[in-house]
Amino acid sequence: MDRDVTAVSIGDHAPKFKVAGFDAVRGLFDTYSLVDYEGEYVLLFFYPGDFTYVCPTELVALAALKEQFAAIGVKVFVVSTDSKFSHKNWNEIELSKAIGGNYPFPMLSDTLGTIGSPYGIFRASEGTDLRGVVLIDKKSIVQLVYVNAPPIGRNPKEILRLAMALKENDDSGGRVIPACWMPGEDTIDPTFDNSGNMWNNYHGILEAKKEK
Repeated sequence: MDRDVTAVSIGDHAPKFKVAGFDAVRGLFDTYSLVDYEGEYVLLFFYPGDFTYVCPTELVALAALKEQFAAIGVKVFVVSTDSKFSHKNWNEIELSKAIGGNYPFPMLSDTLGTIGSPYGIFRASEGTDLRGVVLIDKKSIVQLVYVNAPPIGRNPKEILRLAMALKENDDSGGRVIPACWMPGEDTIDPTFDNSGNMWNNYHGILEAKKEK
């Protein structure tokens, strides 16, 4: 079997973990525990491996959005099964050159698949994590999980948009987020009266979606 059976579903509490990692900004190895970030949004960005091909393009694109993630209060961690020593070496040899400075997000070492396994992201037969994304809310509830095939790189701008949408849903008291929503656009009140009346009450949103 390529992957462990997924044990975590959307709406479940995120499994706790405690793993080693490397912080290039502070220049040190550290231990990272999910419980230390309770009350904050947490993004886990899994990738197959250091010193590979698609992975550096993803990590560089993610690093370019560090200020936007910080602005909405999302703690970002990049995760692979590589050791903390490999993370340090990769930052020194390649990542720091690509982004013009040390890598901005802590790089966690999921060496035994402890973090990735419950989400179905760890591929046991190869001992690597897939290209997975997990978004956890301030109550430590899993709100998003998705996985790409290894050859297909992700768009971190879309991941940022999803994080912004989650925050908007929370901040608005539960208004729901339409397709292709961007910050500043209208959201939807999920009331009985709006069920089946979206054209009458939100025709502007429906028309806009046809244009995108």
